[in-house]
Amino acid sequence: MTPKPPAGSPDRPTPPRTADRLLEWFVAPHRLETLQGDLHEEFAYQVGRVGERRARWHYWREVLGFVRPYVMKRQPNEYSSPHLLSPAMIRNYLKIAWRSLWKNRLFTLLNSAGLAIGLSVALLLLLYVRDERAFDRHYTNADRIARITLTASFDGETMHWGNAPNIVGPTMKAQLPGIEEQVRFLRHNYGQTAFVNAIGFASKFAETRLYWADSTLFKVFDIPLLVGNPNTALAGPDRVILSQSTARRYFGTANPLGNVLNVDGQQKLEVTGVYADLPATATLDADLIGSWASVKWASNPTNQSWSNASFETYLLVRPETDLTRLAGQMNAILERNVKPGDRFYTLGLQPLTDVHLHSPGFTNTSTDRVGDQSQVNILLILAIVILVIAGINYMNLATAQSQVRSREVGINKAVGATRTQLIGRFYTETTLVVTGSLLLGIGLVVISLPFFNDLAEKQLTLGSLLTPDMLGNLLVLGLLVILLPGLYPALHLSRFSAKHLMNPSYRSSTGAGWLRRSLVVAQFTASLILIISTFLFYRQLQYIQQRKLGYEPTQVVAVSTAAVPSKEHMESLTNDFRSLSSIDEVCRAQTYPGKTGSGRSLNKPLDDKASTYITTNRVTSDFIKVLGLKLLAGTTLPAAKSDKLDTDNESDTTVQIVLNKTAVDFLGYTPEQAIGKKAPGVFDNNAEIVGVVDDFHFQSLHQPIGAYGFHNANTENRTFLLVRTQTRNLPETMRQLQAAYQKNLPDAAFEYVFLDQYLNNLYRSEQRTARVVLIFAGLAILIACLGLFGLAAFTAEQRTKEIGIRKVMGASVTNLVVLLSGDFLKLILVAIVIASPMAWWGMHQWLQNFAYKIDIEWWVFALAGLLAAGISLLTVSFQSIKAALMNPVKSLRSE
Repeated sequence: MTPKPPAGSPDRPTPPRTADRLLEWFVAPHRLETLQGDLHEEFAYQVGRVGERRARWHYWREVLGFVRPYVMKRQPNEYSSPHLLSPAMIRNYLKIAWRSLWKNRLFTLLNSAGLAIGLSVALLLLLYVRDERAFDRHYTNADRIARITLTASFDGETMHWGNAPNIVGPTMKAQLPGIEEQVRFLRHNYGQTAFVNAIGFASKFAETRLYWADSTLFKVFDIPLLVGNPNTALAGPDRVILSQSTARRYFGTANPLGNVLNVDGQQKLEVTGVYADLPATATLDADLIGSWASVKWASNPTNQSWSNASFETYLLVRPETDLTRLAGQMNAILERNVKPGDRFYTLGLQPLTDVHLHSPGFTNTSTDRVGDQSQVNILLILAIVILVIAGINYMNLATAQSQVRSREVGINKAVGATRTQLIGRFYTETTLVVTGSLLLGIGLVVISLPFFNDLAEKQLTLGSLLTPDMLGNLLVLGLLVILLPGLYPALHLSRFSAKHLMNPSYRSSTGAGWLRRSLVVAQFTASLILIISTFLFYRQLQYIQQRKLGYEPTQVVAVSTAAVPSKEHMESLTNDFRSLSSIDEVCRAQTYPGKTGSGRSLNKPLDDKASTYITTNRVTSDFIKVLGLKLLAGTTLPAAKSDKLDTDNESDTTVQIVLNKTAVDFLGYTPEQAIGKKAPGVFDNNAEIVGVVDDFHFQSLHQPIGAYGFHNANTENRTFLLVRTQTRNLPETMRQLQAAYQKNLPDAAFEYVFLDQYLNNLYRSEQRTARVVLIFAGLAILIACLGLFGLAAFTAEQRTKEIGIRKVMGASVTNLVVLLSGDFLKLILVAIVIASPMAWWGMHQWLQNFAYKIDIEWWVFALAGLLAAGISLLTVSFQSIKAALMNPVKSLRSE
C-alpha cells in the first residue's frame, strides 16, 4: 500500500483555507487548537473514504456546525490575560523588542541607518516644498489679491506677460465695483541698476531692487511701516521708503526720515518711511520703493496708454469676487477702449498665491523670485520615492528573518500568546526602530541644513522645522513609516502556527521570498529612474552650456552707465575704455542678449493684420564686432548717426535697423532682398533695413529664437557699455576698467556683469534642481544598497550548509560568488526593464519645457543599468566572498 504523505506535505490535500480562517475567527482561543486538530484528522479520513472534493464540502458543514454560543469568542478564556495596552503588556513588549533588536544588531543597524537617511532627506525636501508653497501667503488679504496678466498673440504665437499698460489698473478700479483697490509697480529703468548715494553721507550703492509704486501700496499689501505714515509716505513726488536693512546700510543708527537720496545723479528723493524687511517668501523683493508721482512720464495723465505693457499691476478684489468673471468684465472694457486692429492682447487675472510657482512661462515681469511648480513636484516625488525605498528596506529585512523567527513565534503561541499580542509586539519593535531613526534623522537635518541651503539656494532655519504644520507633518510621517512598512512583517510573522513549529518543510516555504524579490525590484526600479533622470538632467544642462549661441558672449563685459550725468562724461568714459590695450571693442547698448529689450510689432508687407513680436535694442555701430555676430547681408548701422550721444539727434527722424534672419524670414525676404526695404510696423514704418545678421539666442533655450532688431532710433536710453576684453590677465583688465570708471564717475559704484555668467544664471533653477536630484539620488541608491547588503548577509547565512557542501564537492570561490550574486543580478535586470520606459516618459515630459533639447539615447539607459548592476554586485560580493571563504567543516557543523 502506498504510504500517506506526511502531515504538512504539499502533496497531501489540505482543508479549505477560508473555512479554517472562519474557524480561527469565531472559536475561542482556548478551544481552537483541539477543535481544529480533530477537524483536520476527520478531513484526512474523509479524503481517503469519499475523495477530496466531498471531503472539503464535509469540512465546511462541520465548521459551520460549530457556530454555537459555547464555542464563540465571547466565551471567556480559561486563563485571564492582561489587556493589550495595559502598562504591564507595554513594558513587556518594549523589553522583548529591545532584546530582539539587540540580538539582531546588524539588521537593526541597517534598518535604522536606512530609515534615518530616508527620513532626513524627506524632511529637507518637505522643508523646501513648504517654503516654495508659502510664497505671499503671509499677507492678510492674500486670497483677495490678483495680478493682471496679458496673453499676447503674434503671428499665431502666444506669449504670457506679467505686466500690463499703466492705464489698466486705474481704469478697471474706476469702472468695476468688484475691485476695491489697485497698485502698480515699475522697476527702475525697466530693471536697470540705480546708482544711489545719500546726500551728506559717504556711502554710495548700486541698487538693483528699486521700484516705483502707487501710494495705494499699503492698502493692497499690509507691509509693516516701522517709521513714517503709510497714508502719506508715497503720496507725492520725490519720495522714497526704504527697507529696514537698506536704511541701516545708508544711515547706520541715524534717523533716516528727512534725509535725501540722489538717484543716478539726476533725481533727489526724500526718505519718508522705513518698512520691515520683506520675507524671503515674498514675490515683491524691493529694497527701495519710490513714489509713483516721481516717475513723471509714467504718472502723467496725458501719457496713459493701452499699449506699453511695462507695469506690474495688482488688484485687491472684494470678498467672494469670481476672478474668471471679473477678467471677462475687464476684457469687455478693453474692447470698448481699443480698436480691434490695435488690440493684440487679452487680459487675465492670476491669484497672488499662484504667482511664484505658476509663472515660469511669463515674460515681462519685475520680480526675480520666480519658482516652478514642476520642479517642486519633482522634489516632492523624490522625497516620496526615498521614503518608499527606506520603508521597503525595513520590510525586506524584517521578512528575511521570518524563517528564523517562525520557531520563536510558534513557541510563543504554544504557551498561550494570541496573534493580536504578537502583532502588538512586532509593531513595538517597528516603533522603537522608527522612533530612533526619526530622532537620528532630525539630527542629520540639523547638521546638513547649512549645506542644503547652499545647495538649494534657500534660507531655511531650524525654526522652520518647529512650526505647527511641520511638526504635524513629522508626526504623520512617523506614523506612516510605523504603520505601512511594519504592517506586512507584523501580519506575516504573527501568522505562524504552533502545530508547524517542528515542521521544516513549512518553514522553508513561508511565502515571503516572492515579496522580498518584488521589493528589491521596486527599490532598484526607483533608484534607476533617479539615476537615468540625473544623467539626462545634466546632459540637457551641458547641451545648453555648449550649444552655439550665434554670438560670442565670452569675455564681453556689460558695464552699467545709468549714473553718467552728461554726454561729456559718457564720451570721456567711452574713450578711456577704448584706449586700454586689453580692450578690443566697445559699443553702447540699451540692453544685451539674455536681458529683456523693448517689445514692438513687426508686420508683414502689405498685410498689417499679420504681425509678430520683435525685440529691439538701441545700439551704436560697433555692436556686431563686440558681440561677434555673423553678418549675412548689408552693413552695420551707420556710425554717423548711431554713435551720436542720446541728446544729440532729437530732430533726426531717420531710423536704420539690422534684423536677424528670423525677422527677415517672417517678412518673406532673403537676407539680400531685405536690404533697403522698410520694416513694416516698426517706428511708424520708417525703419530702413541696412543689414541682416544670422540668428542668435537672445533668450534662454526654453524659448525658440524670435525676431530681433538692432536700431539707432532716438527712443530708449543706452545704459550699458558692452566691452570685449582680451583673454590675457583678465583681473588686471577689470582693475583698469574700474579705475577708468571711477575717474569719470567718482560718486557711482562700478557695476558690471559678464555676459556668459549672466546667461548661465538663466538656467539657475534647472541647475539647482539637478544638483539636489543628484545628491539625493545617490542617497537613495545608498539606502537601497544597505537593504541589499542585509539581504545578502541573510542569504549567505541561510545557505551556509549548501556552501559548505559545494566547497567539499569542489566548487571554487568564483563559482560560489556567482551563485550567491546571480539571484540579485537577475532582480536588477528586471528593475532595468521596468524603470527604462518609466524614466523615458518622465524625462520626455520634462524636456518639453525646452525649445532646444537633447535626444534621449539608448546608451543612457544601458549606462544607468551597468552602474546599478555594478553597485549591487559590489554590495553583494562582500558577503558572497566572505561566505565562500568560510571553512566547510565549520559550515557543515552550523545549524
